[in-house]
Amino acid sequence: MSMRPLLPAGLALLFVAVPSPARADLSQRIDRTTPIAAYGGRVAWSTYDAQTKKYALTTSIGGVTSAVLVAPRPVPFDVDLGPRSNGAVAATYSRCQVDAPPAERVKGCDVYLYDFSTRRETRVVNASASDANESWPSVWRDKLAFAREYDNKPGLGYLYSRAIASGRASARMPGGARSRCEHCTPLPGSHAAELDLYGSRLGFAWTYLANGEGLDSEIRLDTVGAGHARVAHQGGGGLTQVQLGWPAFAAGKLYWSMSCFGDPGGCPGRYGLRRLRYSTGDVQSAPGPPDPLSHERDGDLTYLLTDGQDGSGCQGDPPVPGGTCTLSSSAPHFR
Repeated sequence: MSMRPLLPAGLALLFVAVPSPARADLSQRIDRTTPIAAYGGRVAWSTYDAQTKKYALTTSIGGVTSAVLVAPRPVPFDVDLGPRSNGAVAATYSRCQVDAPPAERVKGCDVYLYDFSTRRETRVVNASASDANESWPSVWRDKLAFAREYDNKPGLGYLYSRAIASGRASARMPGGARSRCEHCTPLPGSHAAELDLYGSRLGFAWTYLANGEGLDSEIRLDTVGAGHARVAHQGGGGLTQVQLGWPAFAAGKLYWSMSCFGDPGGCPGRYGLRRLRYSTGDVQSAPGPPDPLSHERDGDLTYLLTDGQDGSGCQGDPPVPGGTCTLSSSAPHFR
């Protein structure tokens, strides 16, 4: 299908040169849901420790899996991987003073960066506001993008970008539509999530309540300092829910997943993987699982977290030792 009308006229003229990553095939059992991040042949995710009831940041490169030597969190890391100006790979994520589920109770969330070359974690002070929570940070060389929600504006998500070392204020970027409902108390929030920065381009998922029974979801493509576009939109459903998410860049293209859950009778033909070609504005499809829990792309590989027992949160019902989810890589064929 073609999405040409949704793209700004100058979008196809932008180009980002990136190194060709080494191939990093992966197949890993997982017992809790977790975001996936990948760049340059390195993959990162969160591993749950049943004894401490916390999540450790975990990485795999060259077939070797190891824990990243940073403090764990009581929730999965909202991790993303990207290059620094010197070519080193870094992980970005948030940490919170009050850092436990549910999300509505977190407080004091700031942006952190871990450099795999120096093995050091630092708080990005310039991107961390004292009266707000930051989340889903993404790094590309000297730039950073992140989502923010102010303490005095609960449910209203914002989007910002900045140069990491700059003393200037962060620049606000366009988001998506705001939630609306005359009889909702409280009104469901409108948020950006799952950010991925790629040069001057920023891909992200946006959810909000419109006129449907569930949340609408969008994949958006912003350009720092320039235009923005809604690449894809999915209305909220009833018994069957279809949701767009997990945008990821690779080789000048934007990839994302389309999930379907709830009543399976409404799912045929409404799930899979999608890819946007900048040069034409066309969106292509590839087969994928009905309800992927996470999605990422690096080079010619797609990474997916899937649950062998749908709805079990990777644990199984009854619980299955080692979990019921698989984090795996593949090279899907797009049509």
